[in-house]
Amino acid sequence: PTAAEAVLGDRVSMAFKGTAITQGTGEGIVTATGMETELGQISDLAQSAEGEVAPLERRLDRLGHRLVWLTLALAVMTIGVGVLRGHDVAIMIQTGVALAVAAVPEGLPVVATLSLARGMWRMSRRNALITRLSSVETLGATTIILTDKTGTLTENRMTVVRYLLADRDVEVDRDEAADQHDAGDTPLGWALRIGALCNNAELGDRSDGDQSGDPMEIALLSVADEMGLAPRGLQDEFPEVQEHAFDPDRKMMATVHKIESGHLVAVKGAPEAVIEVCARILGPEGATDIDDDLRQDWNERNAEAAQNGLRLLALAMKRNVTQDTDPYDDLTLIGLVGLLDPVREDVPDAIEACHAAGLRVVMLTGDHAATAEAIAREAGLGDGALTVIKSGDIAGLDADSASDKDRERVLSADVFARVAPDTKLKLVSLFQKAGHVVAM
Repeated sequence: PTAAEAVLGDRVSMAFKGTAITQGTGEGIVTATGMETELGQISDLAQSAEGEVAPLERRLDRLGHRLVWLTLALAVMTIGVGVLRGHDVAIMIQTGVALAVAAVPEGLPVVATLSLARGMWRMSRRNALITRLSSVETLGATTIILTDKTGTLTENRMTVVRYLLADRDVEVDRDEAADQHDAGDTPLGWALRIGALCNNAELGDRSDGDQSGDPMEIALLSVADEMGLAPRGLQDEFPEVQEHAFDPDRKMMATVHKIESGHLVAVKGAPEAVIEVCARILGPEGATDIDDDLRQDWNERNAEAAQNGLRLLALAMKRNVTQDTDPYDDLTLIGLVGLLDPVREDVPDAIEACHAAGLRVVMLTGDHAATAEAIAREAGLGDGALTVIKSGDIAGLDADSASDKDRERVLSADVFARVAPDTKLKLVSLFQKAGHVVAM
């Protein structure tokens, strides 16, 4: 069960409308339908959002009001001066009206429309399609960009970036993976094998994107393939004879494979859970016993890596056992694998260009603060030190009644983490009320 006050991203016991289930079975209790679901509420928020007047429209409106009053003043002055100089009153009234009509800039809407249309044409040549003419000028007047993280700043594709082993940390270079490291009978080699064997994903034809399964498991298969250990070859070498599905209480899953000397048990799961049931650790010289102090060291390595935005899994195994052995007892820890949704290659340059143009870029994400901060630093957000605000810190924020101190703290932040859709809308409103033109 999840606490009722938990933010949306922490409601791990809930499955929301629109969720794609990639594996497993289960039963659930329906708590909301239709517009009462989270997806329905997002749709309602989008429909109820007030339309903003474009900056150009506001300026043209102000110009129109000023021209009206200026024209009326000139017309009255003209009539008054003419009457004082002895001209006929009727003629002077006609002259004043004619002057007022002549002062109306009939060509202004045409000129503005042609200018904006030219802007649309120039932007279309850069593959940017615009449906509203006023949006051209609004983009030019934008002062701040509020951007999502997943799929916008990042590739929306989990990737293995690091292995934490007994004697070292191995950074994975996607371009030179197979040439950089020894994937033989080494801790790294076994980490690659166990990650690929204890796995339900299908890699398929990678060139066609024909992949299915959990994104983290696809990442484990991909890195093994890049390191020269083809998943299908591993399945032939270590045929699977049994699977122990992921146990939410144990936070682990295991598969049993046939080998010449008996069976191999491959285990992966939450680092703290796997480390707790391991009796040995695999090093360059073989397996050695693990004690409480060493377990604490590994838990600290796990926590440190998590603070850098990595999602971590622990990998363990035991060999030369029978098929019916307890899969979660007397294991040998191989190491931890760190995964990350990498930043798109062109994002840092794009953000640098925004900064050069005087635009601020702020991240709004439902992800954890540590992950969000790590991605923000890699993408180049902020100016030196990053200011990260969690959703819980602005839970009661109101754009109209917020104090000057709270408003200033929010307006100066670079990253907002664990934010729900309605909070994003509140933040947009707050920035707009502060005088910003917001792009999102």
